Amino acid sequence: MYDEIIRPIIVGVFMGWANVIPGVSGGTIAVIMGIFERFIDVINDIMGFKFNKKDLIFIVTLGIGILIGIVTGSKLLTWAFQNYPFYTYSFFFGLILLSLWNFRKMFSHFRFVEFIIGLSIVVIPYIFEKAQRYHTLSVKTATDYLLLALSGAIAGASMVLPGLSGSLMLMLIGYYETAVKTVSKLTKITSGGFTSSDIFFLLVLGTGVLIGVGAISKLLKIWFEKAKVSILNFILGLLAGSLYPITPAYHGTGSTLGMFIWIAVGGIVVYALGNFER
Repeated sequence: MYDEIIRPIIVGVFMGWANVIPGVSGGTIAVIMGIFERFIDVINDIMGFKFNKKDLIFIVTLGIGILIGIVTGSKLLTWAFQNYPFYTYSFFFGLILLSLWNFRKMFSHFRFVEFIIGLSIVVIPYIFEKAQRYHTLSVKTATDYLLLALSGAIAGASMVLPGLSGSLMLMLIGYYETAVKTVSKLTKITSGGFTSSDIFFLLVLGTGVLIGVGAISKLLKIWFEKAKVSILNFILGLLAGSLYPITPAYHGTGSTLGMFIWIAVGGIVVYALGNFER
């Protein structure tokens, strides 16, 4: 019951929360909670129409959790990051820090090249982000919607890769603000605040995201099968790189004691989930 339904929903909620905020990756959460490789396997099985009932239950419950996370995170986490960014990022820093310690136990050989490539893939976009002034693109013409779908595919691939943020990619391209505002309108469906144009926007963006998730999952599946030690070192680099953009000092100020408390809370969450799983 826990492994088949409850755990995927919990992981999905955390992944949904992570994908709302630029700087935190849903793929990172999947690695932290030990479902990353299974997630890649199930996505590839579904793409090849080879999935079974167990896989279907897993992906549906995970999807429900992600949807819950995105809808609640667009409000709750947006509030937390706006009002208490220093401590919120401290919490996520603690999540990733302890997951790095746990993840290193999965392989015995360290490969510097793959590690540095993974690290660079995460760090370089955030360096670019700091030098860029954000802009918001409008969606009116057919070309705009085509670009929106392409942006969704890039974001979808980024959501799967640990350390990369789909939200960051949407922000760099120019659709992040519109996407968050549109998702937050889902709670206003009954009052008429959610329009047909909002539905079409999410359908196009969502289709792009699914294409991106499917494509990157296929590539990762092949890598897992051909050179598992290599891809694990690559993922370790992605995780290590993800500590850079969420370093608490980059996100406001607060007490050192409070920072360490929230880092510890994040670590405790990872530890508790790992023990509960066993």
